[in-house]
Amino acid sequence: MSLIRPLLVGSLLAIATGCNQKYDHPSDSEPSKVEAPLASSAPEVPPAPPPVVSAAPKTGVKVELEIGAVANTMTFDKSALTVPSGAEVHLVLKVSTPGELMHNWVLVRPGTEAAVAAAGLSAGLAGNYLTPGPDVLAFTPLAKPGGNAEVTFQAPAAGKYPYICSFPGHYMVMKGTLTVTP
Repeated sequence: MSLIRPLLVGSLLAIATGCNQKYDHPSDSEPSKVEAPLASSAPEVPPAPPPVVSAAPKTGVKVELEIGAVANTMTFDKSALTVPSGAEVHLVLKVSTPGELMHNWVLVRPGTEAAVAAAGLSAGLAGNYLTPGPDVLAFTPLAKPGGNAEVTFQAPAAGKYPYICSFPGHYMVMKGTLTVTP
């Protein structure tokens, strides 16, 4: 019963916030940066504040990652990513199929997925459905259907970190694990 209530609330919030609203806008070919607003005639999404990243030794290693949203399925195309601790990570989220859903990529401390998603509800669309705090390690802004979003961050200390989409109702199924190696 304890899992049914959050799922029901998340689903109702997703419906109430327009999760099923269709967009008929041309896609942007340039990815959105964390510090720049998304340019389009889709609902105006404000720029996200810079990510909060836990301390890890700098290695001088640079890692390029790309992850996509699978059509309108509320899943990422990769459920596992790996980077070395302290690496400078540049991640691009591609929502390449124009359609109905907006997505973001949020790296969180283990065990905080539900709390981060719940806190994001109060931020609403204007806040990218994300409230930055100590449990949020890195994130992209929302990527509109047919668009991209990106973030550059320093990989945290070695360990396994969950990543989610914080759009209402998505975090329970749109998730994966970033493994940070020593």
